[in-house]
Amino acid sequence: MNWKRYFRKHRKGIVAGTSGLLYAGGWAIGEFSAYDTVSTVVLVLAAVVGGYDIAKKAYHTLENGSVGINTLVTLAALGAIAIGEYWEAAAVVFLFALGGYLEGRTMRKTRNALQELLEMTPDTAVVRRDGEQVEVPAHEVDEGETVIVKPGDKVPVDGEVIDGESAIDQAPVTGESAPVHKADGDEVYAGTINQEGALEVTATSTGTDTTLQRIIQRVEEAQEAKAPTETLIERFSTYYTPAIILLAVVAYAVTRNEMMALTLLVIGCPGALVIGPPVSIVSAIGNAARKGVLMKGGEHLETAGKIDVVAFDKTGTLTKGETAVSAVEGFDYDAAEALRLAAVAEKKSEHHLAQAVLDAVDDFDVREPGGDVAADGGEPTDGRRPSSDLRSDGGAVAQAVTVPDPDDFDVVAGKGVIAHHDGREITVGNRALFDERDIPIPDDVATYVRQREQRGETAVHVALDGDVIGVIAMRDELREAAPGVVSQLEDAGVQTVMLTGDNERTAAAVAEEVGIDDYRAELLPEDKQTAIRSFMDGGDVVAMVGDGINDAPSLATADVGIAMGAAGTDTAIETADMALMADDLERIPYAVKLSKATRWNIYENVGLAVVTVALLLAGVLTSYVHLAGGMLVHEGSVLLVILNGMRLLRY
Repeated sequence: MNWKRYFRKHRKGIVAGTSGLLYAGGWAIGEFSAYDTVSTVVLVLAAVVGGYDIAKKAYHTLENGSVGINTLVTLAALGAIAIGEYWEAAAVVFLFALGGYLEGRTMRKTRNALQELLEMTPDTAVVRRDGEQVEVPAHEVDEGETVIVKPGDKVPVDGEVIDGESAIDQAPVTGESAPVHKADGDEVYAGTINQEGALEVTATSTGTDTTLQRIIQRVEEAQEAKAPTETLIERFSTYYTPAIILLAVVAYAVTRNEMMALTLLVIGCPGALVIGPPVSIVSAIGNAARKGVLMKGGEHLETAGKIDVVAFDKTGTLTKGETAVSAVEGFDYDAAEALRLAAVAEKKSEHHLAQAVLDAVDDFDVREPGGDVAADGGEPTDGRRPSSDLRSDGGAVAQAVTVPDPDDFDVVAGKGVIAHHDGREITVGNRALFDERDIPIPDDVATYVRQREQRGETAVHVALDGDVIGVIAMRDELREAAPGVVSQLEDAGVQTVMLTGDNERTAAAVAEEVGIDDYRAELLPEDKQTAIRSFMDGGDVVAMVGDGINDAPSLATADVGIAMGAAGTDTAIETADMALMADDLERIPYAVKLSKATRWNIYENVGLAVVTVALLLAGVLTSYVHLAGGMLVHEGSVLLVILNGMRLLRY
């Protein structure tokens, strides 16, 4: 055994234990024998052993121009020895050393979540090199290499599955309780556990660039970050501690009672007051990390505890973000050709609705001329094929679907696109875009659009050279958890609002289905920011929930930005105040309630610390509290606030 390393690791415990044994021995010798000199030597030795580290810290603190609790304890111990109160000196030092040891142990427990994450980091990886499987340290895997993950093994890298199927336990990264099925093309994350079949994975991020390592880094930074309450108390203690020294000097000058002055020095220390807020915050951040919620730091955690309003983006947040074409209607034009022209216009657009149109062109099955055109052979459910219906008022259905590039295209933010192809202009977008370009919308088109929007669908107009030729209806399925999440937030006294770029009828249908009374429709990105500012200007603390990319301006504007599905997304992890690693709405009520519980826990700890110090000071000034007893109560209050803060680990 390396004794030096062992001593360094367990120094506090060894010092406290040795000081305690010497203290007990010195007290016993003095109590049960006539060897008073031996008792004095042993007690002074107990004070020296236990007080060396304390005095050293006090010296460095004074060098930095501040007076801390170590300084007060050192002064009290030296003063007690100077007036011959050796038992009191040894008792004060031993109790303080023991308190420091117990405090360190319990504080380490609050960081267990970080330790668990570190333990999830895989050490080795099996990679295919030169046609052979080779085991190498995980951090030496290069991007692009093929990694073999056997059943029961940890995934050593972030990557994409290229062969095999399996269920992956993603709890260490996303907090998801149930394993997630993975197959070709799916993402996997380092530190997750392969439960069933063997997988071959192409490494996309390795070493310190993996999602797990970024989580660990974020948790470390968050646990070190100062919350407003912590900063305030630290500033307060810089003035409070010298004030206690002054009080001790004045008390001695008035009473000439050395023990009273020394006792005031010790029990007046703001130990519990200083340690209370950080232990609550560290515990809460650690608990949240275990459940897949990353918090940027104590400041944002405290702010989240005051949330009055949660604003939800609709697409990808309240809905699954998997928008698909549910129906296409042609107006005096072939429906399939209208869809193809819309795809041409949208081909270079990055909007999620554009991708839905392009997917529809690939997925829809072309049948006999004059027949319906449907996706995946879906059967009618109400005579209209609501999930896969292409209808035409006339014209033959195209037999082949190809999507050429547009000659040029222009995106109109929040409204649609305008493109040119083969000398013709294609306009695809909402009513606002068509009104802006003076494209008339016939009554039968408006009626059809209204019917679709009343069903919660988004209807996109398609025009060719200024004439409406079709309407594409799209649906984004609501997340099953959405209504329950809204209900939980409202039960917790938090108002909810939905912000969306969709039109009024679609927004109303979705809001009603979710259970949100307040919604704002037809919003451009800057309008969402304005809506959030309007709540903030009214005195509300506002959280914005979005995907972390498209909603970045609104997330930045809100008091607390909450990014959904941040696993594997550098931008969301780095910029959001809170990042939900999985697309799990149910984490939002948990995060809000945990933040509120943390805020109250901090208040409890501060209140307990203040009341304890006030009672002890009153007890000293009235001679009811003495040095060793006061120190025992003081250390007890420190441990009590730590244990109270640790309750948040089990929230």
